[in-house]
Amino acid sequence: MHAYFPALTSWPSLLGDMLADAINCLGFTWASSPACTELEMNVMDWLAKMLGLPDKFLHHHPDSVGGGVLQSTVSESTLVALLAARKNKILEMKLSEPDTDESSLNSRLVAYASDQAHSSVEKAGLISLVKMKFLPVDENFSLRGETLKKAIAEDRNKGLVPVFVCATLGTTGVCAFDNLSELGPICKAEGLWLHIDAAYAGTAFVCPEFRLFLDGIEYADSFTFNPSKWMMVHFDCTGFWVKDKYKLHQTFSVNPVYLRHPNSGAAVDFMHWQIPLSRRFRSLKLWFVIRSFGVKKLQAHVRHGTETAKFFESLVKSDPLFEIPAKRHLGLVVFRLKGPNWLTEKLLKELSSSGRLFLIPATIHDKFIIRFTVTSQFTTREDILEDWNIIQHTAAQIVSQNYGLHCINSGDGAKIPHVIVKPSSDAIGNASQVYPDGGKYKTPSRKIVVQPKKLAVSPSTCVISQQVEGQGDPVDDCFPEDVQHVTKHKLTSFLFSYLSVQGKKKTGRSLSCNSMPMTSSLEQCNPKAAATDKKESHANARILSRLPEEVMMLKKSAFKKLIKFYSVPSFPECSIQCGLPLPCCPLQAIV
Repeated sequence: MHAYFPALTSWPSLLGDMLADAINCLGFTWASSPACTELEMNVMDWLAKMLGLPDKFLHHHPDSVGGGVLQSTVSESTLVALLAARKNKILEMKLSEPDTDESSLNSRLVAYASDQAHSSVEKAGLISLVKMKFLPVDENFSLRGETLKKAIAEDRNKGLVPVFVCATLGTTGVCAFDNLSELGPICKAEGLWLHIDAAYAGTAFVCPEFRLFLDGIEYADSFTFNPSKWMMVHFDCTGFWVKDKYKLHQTFSVNPVYLRHPNSGAAVDFMHWQIPLSRRFRSLKLWFVIRSFGVKKLQAHVRHGTETAKFFESLVKSDPLFEIPAKRHLGLVVFRLKGPNWLTEKLLKELSSSGRLFLIPATIHDKFIIRFTVTSQFTTREDILEDWNIIQHTAAQIVSQNYGLHCINSGDGAKIPHVIVKPSSDAIGNASQVYPDGGKYKTPSRKIVVQPKKLAVSPSTCVISQQVEGQGDPVDDCFPEDVQHVTKHKLTSFLFSYLSVQGKKKTGRSLSCNSMPMTSSLEQCNPKAAATDKKESHANARILSRLPEEVMMLKKSAFKKLIKFYSVPSFPECSIQCGLPLPCCPLQAIV
């Protein structure tokens, strides 16, 4: 799936979530679960340092009165920030207008965001009854300072009171970035709350090379992003930081007798940082992920997604039927068929109805576009080639049907427009930088089991008609293997490799990266059970023997590569690596 920003998973996150569900604590106050509160504070500080956020967002810093908290979604975080900004502004207005009703003051408030902002920003305005104005962006789909300054001046002349600006880092449509270095000083001078929505792109800031988009972050009053979108953490998990926690307290603090405890006021009670009272132990799965993978492997994961998206972009650019109407950022590529919008709409409809690809649209400057995202740790160059094959053939069919272009015969009666060409040498050169193999451009030699094609198109005329084998993964150097050349396999093959399809005994292997394969002792303990197990194994072999041999085979080294992002070190190993008793800070390993 390449639609939306797909939610990712991992074994550490899964185990952490399972443990949190088993504990089933309600961490609304420190007293109700000290471990839930303390671990969340530490993990949020780790995460803030990993992203390069200012010290004012840290819990444990002498100059900070802010901190981070885990919310359910970015939508909730944006609403919380807007409600806090609204309350703070109304209290300021009450100083000069003490007799004015708060509802009357609220009716004069106005907030701003770019016209590329997420729908949750509009919904936050509806819930808070604050007017939300969406401002036009520049040619790079970025909200600029002059546009905001002009809007503020116009609204002040109308008697309105500007209160809030939501800047987006990584918009949903094209992953564009608002200009924080221009918006920040204006917000500070005008007394506006600057909230930053980095739902998808926030994970990329673990890589220093992507932090140029954070220029101006020092002006932010709040910052939010979704680890569940790209950091391999299960939904729901949203990081939310504020520079002044007391502005949240004055907005959400309700303190009846039954919620008080001896440490009230001295300890952090996250019930004052959010809309609901009770809260889940979300920090546990985030802690598992950070401790299991470490900063370097999370960085490698982000770079892998970005480089894979670059490869898809090079394929689109090599085809004259397509255009890329917006610059690619990170793992999101947007494309469309040249010509009227209905061509791209029909392409998306055909792709969706085929059941082989799931993509969603967006619109920019009245152009209908298709979004293609790469976030999964399992997406390979081979997958991208297969997806592009589907997209290109579907587009060729649509264009030939509606424009009657000169076609060539593919050999099976299908007509393909001759304008579908092989990628240019430049495109191949760019791709080879990401997946070096001497500049060669090949397709997989193994068979792929796919659904029947609805379009009668022969692969012999496809742009991707050569062979690809032995291509390296751009982040394989971070995960050394014993075998030099390994064929890439899809996740489905992983299941088959664990079945005794050839009547051979299989050894079990733990997902712990320091564990060794363990041979079964079933025959020694229970001969009858072992005989029964053999019969079931032969039955499985008969059922699965009909599948292609290439699908059934999976080298051990290929399996190790398959789970390279799923390696879960045991806690004793973590303790040895860090040299400190658990929990400890993994940030010391940053180079």
